[in-house]
Amino acid sequence: MNSPKKKTTKKKIAAEAGIGPDFFSHILWGRRPCPVAVAIRLEKVTGIDRDIWISRHPKEIRNIVEEYIYTE
Repeated sequence: MNSPKKKTTKKKIAAEAGIGPDFFSHILWGRRPCPVAVAIRLEKVTGIDRDIWISRHPKEIRNIVEEYIYTE
């Protein structure tokens, strides 16, 4: 069974946004809120609106990020 091809990784997204992968994981799992400045950088890297990073439930954010990673 073929798995979908990845466009990028969470580690690369974090690096491009100038944050550590651990901090990015904390945002994705709701252990830390996403600061506005980081949300702006993540928006530039992924195209995912900054309001999503700030105000959505972590599960929704994870789903959106996974969709971004696996969409070509």
